[in-house]
Amino acid sequence: MPVIPEPTEFPPAPQKENKDAPNKSGEQQKASAEQHLSKGPQIPDDMPPKASREEIEARMKELNKPTS
Repeated sequence: MPVIPEPTEFPPAPQKENKDAPNKSGEQQKASAEQHLSKGPQIPDDMPPKASREEIEARMKELNKPTS
């Protein structure tokens, strides 16, 4: 049978913090809904040129050669 601990053995419940109060411990605040709005895909300007299918297949065969 499982042993059920006495209520005095449970740790105290965490205290809720005031969300408007400044954070004293230096932890980051939770993000708001506006900060999660998407602005579309982020495409970097320094992307390498697109490789053709033949180049990709040749590279794949080169990398997958059995070693002996």
